[in-house]
Amino acid sequence: MKVSVITAFYKGNKYMPSYVKCMLANAAYLQGAGHELEVILVNDSPADKVMLVNDSQTRQLIKVINQSQNTGIHGARVAGLKHATGDYIMFLDQDDLLADDALLQHVNCILEWQNKLDEINKNMSQELQQTETIQKMYNPVSVSNASLEQADGNSLTWYRTDYHKRQIGNLQTYLKVGNQIISPGQCLIPRQFVPRIWTERICKENGSDDYYLWLVMLGLRHHFILVDEELYTHKFTGANISADTTNTDVSTYEFVDFLRDTDYLSSGDINKLLRMNKYKANFRASNKFMKIILSICNMDIFLANVFYKIKTKTPVGFNR
Repeated sequence: MKVSVITAFYKGNKYMPSYVKCMLANAAYLQGAGHELEVILVNDSPADKVMLVNDSQTRQLIKVINQSQNTGIHGARVAGLKHATGDYIMFLDQDDLLADDALLQHVNCILEWQNKLDEINKNMSQELQQTETIQKMYNPVSVSNASLEQADGNSLTWYRTDYHKRQIGNLQTYLKVGNQIISPGQCLIPRQFVPRIWTERICKENGSDDYYLWLVMLGLRHHFILVDEELYTHKFTGANISADTTNTDVSTYEFVDFLRDTDYLSSGDINKLLRMNKYKANFRASNKFMKIILSICNMDIFLANVFYKIKTKTPVGFNR
């Protein structure tokens, strides 16, 4: 199997030494098992030059794509995707890291899943096996557990309960509670099944393009599987886009407008998503009395989030 790691680079030279080390380690593990890695860095800060260790191993592994203008993280990811040739892709942020064997563990999990399906479907006709429904099942999105660095220097495991692990492929949880995947750096995604709308209707505001991708794929009934190991580390930099709920809210409203003209999600699901987003934004900005009023007016969303917080053992509050 060939894996493509795509990274949007923006004024990120300080992260490159650890990033390159991480990629070289993963390349070695993949190659040792008969697989292949390509790494694509999309320079989305045209005034800056990507500074990499100038050795043959690094030059052979990492391809730098220089953008003529800044397009934002979604645009940069799509630009990288156009150059990718892997069977599976990963969108890894420049400041985050993987375990040395993370990509190999993902690949092994996918191959194990495919072998199980081969056994189940061995009596199925070749024609039926090639249908889109079966191929989506055969080529799942592989999601690993994650370690989240905190401001105090401690780390937090993201999926802490069996219930939470089951939510990675539950569309209704994404609509009522929010994104269940911290970053696409947790995921290997089948390149052939990246939805066209996601590559053509680009979010200008950073923050929720991955949420957009998962919602469309879930709406199309793609299957998600879990590698229950902390293979991905979300580094705390103090400037993480995902921590800025204002940005992520605006980005969500942007892609909702894209989805309105499609049938990936029903109108009821889109309205539920909007209502959840607006409820949480207003809840965060309100005093105690208004929080109660908002929750009464959105009781189904409120109860879904309370149930989720209890079952996932997530700290109190409506930010994930």
